Amino acid sequence: MNLIILTESDRIDAGRYRLSDHRAEHIRAVLNLGEGDTVEVGVLNGPVGTARLLKVSGEEVELQGDEWRETITSKPEIDLICALPRPQTVKKVLLTAAMMGVRSVHLIRANRVEKSYFQSPLIEPGNQLPYLIEGLAQGRLTRLPAVQVHDRFRRFFEDELDGLISKAEETPQRLLCSPETTDTLDSVFDARVGQVTIAIGPEGGWVPFEIELMQERGFRPFTLGRWTLRVEHAVTSALAQVELCRRSP
Repeated sequence: MNLIILTESDRIDAGRYRLSDHRAEHIRAVLNLGEGDTVEVGVLNGPVGTARLLKVSGEEVELQGDEWRETITSKPEIDLICALPRPQTVKKVLLTAAMMGVRSVHLIRANRVEKSYFQSPLIEPGNQLPYLIEGLAQGRLTRLPAVQVHDRFRRFFEDELDGLISKAEETPQRLLCSPETTDTLDSVFDARVGQVTIAIGPEGGWVPFEIELMQERGFRPFTLGRWTLRVEHAVTSALAQVELCRRSP
């Protein structure tokens, strides 16, 4: 936990917070901090800063936040489309997306997605929050990614995609992870574009109809390499490659 994420429910009064869960335990037992020490904190969807520990007991930690500074949104802003994976993988995808600064995550139905996955409790927003916050704490970020679940593949791409993701003046660059191409990301990536949408399929892969429809909607395929990756590893690899391309001259 590289950043203690604070929420409105933790607030006692202006700038003062009380923690009595795993975050308090982390401060006491892992960071080994006591009264008067400082710790790095961030307010969920808000600024980051440092906080002075006012009280450290066996059950609670009280702290006073100060030296706040606004977080900077990195460019490009990334929206992730992911065929809904098995529940244990959803947890990893959400954590990674939050950790690596993704703006929104869209979990969609695809031909090779098990119908039972849509019955998972992780479909409910309240059950997603712990994994998103864990990712933010690891990545030293505070902006919570928006997460939506879509149970109709064709309707999502034909009727909903533009309104959900292409709201700004700039049309996002659309990228499709695909083992069927030899084009690498650096050969198709446009570093001048401030918004990127990445689509990652199920472990069984997209079917031809899905690939054709996405390409009709402007998605350009690229390969992540010669390996066959699990979904959570494909997410990490794709986001890391975008960051590398963004930084390259």
